[in-house]
Amino acid sequence: MDSCKSVTIGVPVPDLDVASAWYRDLLGDVEETSPAPGVRELQIMPACWLQLFVAEAAALNPSVLRLETDDIEACHLRVVALGCAVGEIELVPDAVRYFEFRDPFGNQLSFYEMI
Repeated sequence: MDSCKSVTIGVPVPDLDVASAWYRDLLGDVEETSPAPGVRELQIMPACWLQLFVAEAAALNPSVLRLETDDIEACHLRVVALGCAVGEIELVPDAVRYFEFRDPFGNQLSFYEMI
């Protein structure tokens, strides 16, 4: 698709400062910008931004943010260290290893590693 040059994934959070700090702990050293009031963006890949925006936690967000890694065990340990209730690393034979968890605001996330 020639018209798509980048991707921005919006994630609702009730507190930008707390969310920004938490996601920086999760993702490591990433570039951060504040393009508009009530919005922070973290560049997680050259053409991919995670956009945190202020929203009331009125309803559970059914979306899932899935992040690929080359070291599923290290990511699992990092998420546990952040204090999240995190599932075990699951295996889909000959395909993928993954685990799921929620951020402190109820958004569902997952790390996966291709086999």
